[in-house]
Amino acid sequence: MDRRTRATSIGPAVLGVGAILERMSDIADLEVLRRAVLDQPLAKIGDEPLQTSMSAPLRVGAVTFTPTAALSVRVLNRAEDKDEDAVFGENAHIAFDLQSAWVKYKLSAKAQGKVGFGLGTASATSNVELSDYRIHAATDGAWNAMSADLSSPRTLLSLEDVRSLKSGEALALDLGGALSTSVTFTWADVFASKLGEIVQGLFPRVPIAVKLRAGLEIAASVKVTDQFSVVISRTREGLFRIAVKKAKSRDHSFGIDVSFGAEASAVPTIDDALDALFDALEPEGAREEKAAAELRKELRSRLVKAARWKATAGFAYEYARIDESTAIADFILHDEARLPSDYARAISGDFVKLTEMLRRDTASRTLKRYLNETTLTRKSSSGFSLGPLSAKDTSIFKLTTRTSLDGFRLITARGTRRYDEKNLPQNDFEWTVDLKAQMTEFLQSPTTLDFDYGLHVAMLLERNALREDDLERMLDLARMWDVCPPDESLFAEAIGRKGSIRLQLMFERDALLATLGTVTQSLDDWADPLAAAMPYASTFAARRTFEGRRKAYRGAFRAWLRGQPVRRIGGALGLLEQQRLPGSFAWTVGDGHPQLRSRLESFVRGARQLHAAMTTAQEPAVIAEAYEALQQFWSQRLYIAACGRYLLDRGAQANVTLQIEFADTVWSAAA
Repeated sequence: MDRRTRATSIGPAVLGVGAILERMSDIADLEVLRRAVLDQPLAKIGDEPLQTSMSAPLRVGAVTFTPTAALSVRVLNRAEDKDEDAVFGENAHIAFDLQSAWVKYKLSAKAQGKVGFGLGTASATSNVELSDYRIHAATDGAWNAMSADLSSPRTLLSLEDVRSLKSGEALALDLGGALSTSVTFTWADVFASKLGEIVQGLFPRVPIAVKLRAGLEIAASVKVTDQFSVVISRTREGLFRIAVKKAKSRDHSFGIDVSFGAEASAVPTIDDALDALFDALEPEGAREEKAAAELRKELRSRLVKAARWKATAGFAYEYARIDESTAIADFILHDEARLPSDYARAISGDFVKLTEMLRRDTASRTLKRYLNETTLTRKSSSGFSLGPLSAKDTSIFKLTTRTSLDGFRLITARGTRRYDEKNLPQNDFEWTVDLKAQMTEFLQSPTTLDFDYGLHVAMLLERNALREDDLERMLDLARMWDVCPPDESLFAEAIGRKGSIRLQLMFERDALLATLGTVTQSLDDWADPLAAAMPYASTFAARRTFEGRRKAYRGAFRAWLRGQPVRRIGGALGLLEQQRLPGSFAWTVGDGHPQLRSRLESFVRGARQLHAAMTTAQEPAVIAEAYEALQQFWSQRLYIAACGRYLLDRGAQANVTLQIEFADTVWSAAA
């Protein structure tokens, strides 16, 4: 049986699988390579790629590579060498060692013929990139090594070539395909983002609290269609490693499809969520039967829409932030008998079936990474994201740029300021502020007008035993942010139990644009938000509610912001202020927060920069500048609380929710 017969017996036909590749030396101008390296050992060759052109068409099976094809040859012989395809290097498929050197051959060409890989088979002209990483002794002569390699070229199009890989070698190919993952989140996550929208207009604005069973989950299958790079290597232990990464786009697009395994409105847990929501809206069954049925139908439709938004927006945001050097799917194959089937799935772009095999047969494969995680299912959800961050006190801005073969770009930016004190015995509430800016299509010259923007602020208080003043303080903060919670007696059973209280504020693009458009350079409008954000204190009646604090301190903040003398604060708060104790106004604008004014000015500057970026065409780098200015004000609890109130005062519609979780119950309330 010849190579072609053996290869086609493993599964579906793919581009050139098993075909005997012509001797590269017969059709490529290799003299330029010989003159460049002469008789030097590989260890002495620089890392600049050597280029040569094809002098005749190259055929691989039914596909012809046009004579304009380019062959790039590069020697990798140092630990610090950077491989643009991230196959060689630290934590990559091939790790450096002093005794070895690698020659990377990369063929870039147009393939004409029956293109049998990707999402279908069709006659087409496609850009193709094929790479081969050959290992040699560092002392081997460069030209001898190259001429030997090129006399027997290998590609990922041949299973036999894959089997011939030595330890420390790899083959790679770009192709189109589809990748899937299971996204699991709770209905509490959905309510945290969209409760206000779900119930909007269905009843008068009265206190509403939706009681859900904790852990009530919904699962969605998400499939992304894109251009991928497949890499197969052999590890030092002799095992095959298969990885899928993003590749440079060829058609400037990728698609995301969300399904729920059944008709979305019929997923099992939707009835539990619907019942909880309906009970909160109609506790007495006040409407006649027909009206109640219509209300349930409308609520079901809104729940489906909200769940689909959560899965789609969250996955798109996560996926867009994975760059081309990061593996999306990466696993070690322990049973070589599985290689033909795994290879066939990977080379044909059928990553959905490959994912199913990873789930089903864990004994034969060790998963290293899947969509930036080490599991096949994404759990937990916050704001625009499908996954939490974990840090002490961090400010991170990351710009991910994906470039197509013709130079078009798709950019995603995320700026996150987070404070976390989980290791403290009696921690206070923690917070995360997430600014996103995300393009949805490849563009030749993207500007800031081409992004979708959003802002998410979350505050979280976790306790092994919730105290009464924890509940009072967080409910007061929720009211300050316009949440209309029911009487706190409803949550009395939470006292003394392990639980958490979460408050979230989310502005999607239109609301954020309208809000930022009203920000002025004047600091006068900050007097009320700062006064209301002064720390809760149960020992002072004037500080038990945000209304009391606003009334007590607004005059002092207004004068201070204007640079005018501050009148003495009297009443029960007088002694606290006179002694300038922590938490007092004098302490707050003095030793407690000496940078308050400069941080305010920085936030205002950043808000105006971001609004300008959203309304006028500017370079995308401006988004980082705006975030840097904004995040200066997201560094203290006082600032976070005041920031939320200030933004809500701008009048735009935002999603604000409060969630209290204890035992097996999650209560949700919205603005």
